[in-house]
Amino acid sequence: MVKHVFGFFLAIAVVSQTMAQFFGGGGFLPSGGIGGMGGYKYGPAWGSLSSSYDGRRLGPVDLGGGAHFKLPNDGFAGARASIQPGVGGTSSLYGKVNIFDTPTHRLDVQGHHDRFLNRDLKPVGPAINEIGANYKHVGGATAHIGASKVGGGPIQGSLGASVPLVSTPQGGINLGVQGVAGQGMKPQGQIGVVGEFKF
Repeated sequence: MVKHVFGFFLAIAVVSQTMAQFFGGGGFLPSGGIGGMGGYKYGPAWGSLSSSYDGRRLGPVDLGGGAHFKLPNDGFAGARASIQPGVGGTSSLYGKVNIFDTPTHRLDVQGHHDRFLNRDLKPVGPAINEIGANYKHVGGATAHIGASKVGGGPIQGSLGASVPLVSTPQGGINLGVQGVAGQGMKPQGQIGVVGEFKF
């Protein structure tokens, strides 16, 4: 027996000086019933609501919202939250900043701070923090370094780099290095050569 899954999508946009936009969508669920979501965007701020209905009862309602701001040179900063009323949810602060961008070099720094929320929308459990930097060279070389920390636990760091050994219009061969280290753990690393060609 083959079960057909049907879906539909609806989007409504209002373009004006206020740059307001409605969005939404819905479809039939493989398990039966329907699901849908809708939202509203005004400038950098947005909000959404989604739920489902299986023919007998309404499923959990998910509420989301936040704001996303663009920064120079493809940078950004924002905040978002997703909750189920009476249950809890998650919240996050995030961002990326370009340090420098020249015809030869580019360096970006990004990070985020995440929390779980209880049914009263108060932070609960350990905070999750991550920060990292990404470097790109016009010749194809890349490098990254990062660190993460969960609550009062140890800081864990990671680094990696990739250097092109052979580069052609059809593909190339890169030398890659990766490593992970942290308090209370044995440092781990690997080095390898990766090739990709299109014919």
